[in-house]
Amino acid sequence: MMLRCCFSILIGVLSAQAAVAAADFRKMVEPFLDTYCLKCHDNETQKGKLSLEGISPSVADGNLEMWRMVFERLHFGEMPPKKKKQPNPAERAAVLAWIRGELLKTQEPGALAEEKLTQPQFGNYVDHTALFGKRRSHVTPAPPRLWRLRPAIYNTTMPRLGERITGLANGLNAVDGSDFKDFAAAYFLDEAAAAPLLGNAKKIAAAMTAPNAKDRSLKTLVVDAPPTAEQVAEGIRTAFRKIVGRAPTAEELGRFGAFHQAASATGGHVAAANALLTAILMQPEVLYRMELGTGEPDEHGRVRLSPREVAYALSYALDDRPVEMFLKAAADGKLATTEDVAAAVRERLADDTLLQELNPRVLQFFREYFHYPFAREVFKDAPKGGKHEPDWLVRDLETTVRDVLRADKAVLSTLLTTRRFYVNAQYKSVKRKGVQLQPTHTKWWPYQTAFNLAPDWRWGLDRQPVEFPEGERAGVLTHPAWLAAWSGNFDNHPVQRGKWIRTHLLGGTVPDVPIGVDARVPDAEHITFRNRLKQVTAAAECWRCHRKMDPLGVVFERYDHYGRYQRRDAGQPVDATGLIDRTGVPELDGKHVSGPAEMMAELSKSTHVEQVFVRHAFRYFMGRNETLGDTNTLQAAHDAYRKSSGSFRALTESLLASDSFLMRQSPNQAKD
Repeated sequence: MMLRCCFSILIGVLSAQAAVAAADFRKMVEPFLDTYCLKCHDNETQKGKLSLEGISPSVADGNLEMWRMVFERLHFGEMPPKKKKQPNPAERAAVLAWIRGELLKTQEPGALAEEKLTQPQFGNYVDHTALFGKRRSHVTPAPPRLWRLRPAIYNTTMPRLGERITGLANGLNAVDGSDFKDFAAAYFLDEAAAAPLLGNAKKIAAAMTAPNAKDRSLKTLVVDAPPTAEQVAEGIRTAFRKIVGRAPTAEELGRFGAFHQAASATGGHVAAANALLTAILMQPEVLYRMELGTGEPDEHGRVRLSPREVAYALSYALDDRPVEMFLKAAADGKLATTEDVAAAVRERLADDTLLQELNPRVLQFFREYFHYPFAREVFKDAPKGGKHEPDWLVRDLETTVRDVLRADKAVLSTLLTTRRFYVNAQYKSVKRKGVQLQPTHTKWWPYQTAFNLAPDWRWGLDRQPVEFPEGERAGVLTHPAWLAAWSGNFDNHPVQRGKWIRTHLLGGTVPDVPIGVDARVPDAEHITFRNRLKQVTAAAECWRCHRKMDPLGVVFERYDHYGRYQRRDAGQPVDATGLIDRTGVPELDGKHVSGPAEMMAELSKSTHVEQVFVRHAFRYFMGRNETLGDTNTLQAAHDAYRKSSGSFRALTESLLASDSFLMRQSPNQAKD
């Protein structure tokens, strides 16, 4: 009865809010659109293929993208056009406030306007000012979830179960693209995916009962004599410990025992043993990360992950396998509090080794964030008089990234501005000497030309890392690996480079290329790429989006598509000037820069850019986009980063010990 009452009150409140919003729309927004917009954007005219006639005041019911576009154009003074009648500042501000208020409603926890907003490329849709504005009374985390294992976890754990079996099929896909790959909402298991996983399970089951297998209790199930009921029970207990990582419940023990008995009667005890192990290997708990929570909800309707769930969540946040120290801490009752979790994470993150491999997911964050490993996928002919080795470039850049992570100070700023890079040098394990800096390849000449080093430049470990002249290189975005990753086969790609800065550093959004648009830049031997791009994007319908990207990306015309510094392009002096604009951040907007080094210097000292970086780290470790319910978590993580002088370990610790990570919103917030 109480539950129905609470639901009735909630529905009444929501209905009242919707009624107020609709009334404000009719009173204020609709007349505004009639006066300033519908002359060009009614159903008949539809200038720019946009009609605002009859637009619904309900932002969440299918009009989200349109209202976002209206808000942006009003905010930046693009609508109405300058030659048309203009609203006064108060009118504009009032309508902007109404639209923003309605957009914010779609960013609350559980208020999903469109399914696509769960995908990583839409994380920036959440209002940045609200996330880093007024703190909330508490964190409202995500609901309980099942998170399908990423391929790296499956490929690490499954072969070990089958005595390091080989030849397993690839049954788990990962999304392509430049966004984070391990997002919970992106994956599920369907029939097509289950078929190869079932085949793998059968192979592993056979290996677990093979004559050379280690566990006698499992081999007992397939010897000549049928096993006793107790032997079957012991086999089930062993299989659960090995496969699931815990003991079976009494219900599971009885259910799988009955399954074995029925299978034995049908096909014999050997086939039954393999079927039993196959069934356990295909359990949801084996193929999914279980984050359901346990115990009674707190006063905010939240439940905490169980210690075992926390141990696995921490393990898979930092590694691709269960981490023994976390599992032991859970078993010993040392992951029961937020302070316990923070201490465990802090201990695990204390990695001062050269390779920085204790927590491989930390380095993987920077691979996926900057997307520089994609340089290996961009085919290029060898440059005249030089050598293009994308794999070497990626390894060299990662040597620098490992150094920055080990120092763990001003991590983002250093990665955006450093002039110290390795050339043909990486950390390798040397027999009887441990890990040392070694040449990536012995036959390196003329690889150094990728960095504009002279043909007679003398290579040596004592000269690593190389400090490049001021203005020539400035951070990851000026390294040949990143430049090659964000280039075409034969030309630069300032649009994609600018889009990366807009989304990954400035926290902005850029629409997808409209269907039917020819996005190619025509060849012209004596015209610079910058000018050729300008010619094809000059039309108003093109520039509307390109102005978000091109002024940011053209600064990298300072380099050719191999990533080599250049002073001339198409026989003309390179124009590498750019503009930081349309960010909503006063200290950044309207900032003209002379080239990539100046742009990186400006962005590296921006608090806003730091906050956007924190948002991306949140998505990576949480496996989901942030909502307004995560406001406190994001602000605490940013505070931790700043107070620690830019420590990525402190940032990670804050995120992994947060309520957003450790809590789930109970689906039953009220009780009968």
